[in-house]
Amino acid sequence: MRSYAAKLFAFLVLVLLCTALMPSAAQARPVIKFTIEHVYMHQAGEVEVVGYFENSGDQGAYVKWTDIDLKLIADNGQLMWADTGIRHYVNDIFVPANEYVAYTCYIQNPDIPEYHGKYRHRWHTSTHWEKAAG
Repeated sequence: MRSYAAKLFAFLVLVLLCTALMPSAAQARPVIKFTIEHVYMHQAGEVEVVGYFENSGDQGAYVKWTDIDLKLIADNGQLMWADTGIRHYVNDIFVPANEYVAYTCYIQNPDIPEYHGKYRHRWHTSTHWEKAAG
């Protein structure tokens, strides 16, 4: 019985020690995501992508690039154009902690059709950042 009590006491001390040390060991870090609000088709071969970078982390950082997967779908459900892994380089935009920064980019591809009807877009992004500019 004494051995069991000693092991239980040692385990509780270890748990309390780990609990006390974990919060101080956690690092502040940025968590930045590019969100697309609108996609505009003005002419064949190019789309305008309007969105914002959101930093939900607790430290600011500089956006370096974002990878975009984009689908343009006509109102009748027909896929007009799609591409994945479109890398768009960003010129060191600083995004403070818990803030948004508006951003617009242009994607050029000769396969993007000219279209003036109603359409929808689906997207996924992956944003890469660094803590220092340059």
